[in-house]
Amino acid sequence: MSKKQLSGGGRITGGLVADLKDPNDQDGRSYREVNNATSHKRKIGDLVEMLTGVRLFVVSLNRDCDGTPLYCLSPYKNDTEVERKGFRNPSWISGYGEEGLRYIK
Repeated sequence: MSKKQLSGGGRITGGLVADLKDPNDQDGRSYREVNNATSHKRKIGDLVEMLTGVRLFVVSLNRDCDGTPLYCLSPYKNDTEVERKGFRNPSWISGYGEEGLRYIK
């Protein structure tokens, strides 16, 4: 690893961790490639419950910088139209991963 890839106490920077090979992937893909190939389990309009017990609707499907599926949530089921391109709506709660949500039928 070059000095350019290391900074501040030897931490890997610049998203390089996501580009490392996933040792559990039989195809030899990076963590980012594995995450990007993973589909969202929830769909827009699904009612989900957060770990705090709050129930909200999935209004947008997003991904983290390493490709991990994330969700934007809203108390309004039809609050799905982006008000300003490149930004999340102010009424949305964003950045929730699947492990923090439970599907409600």
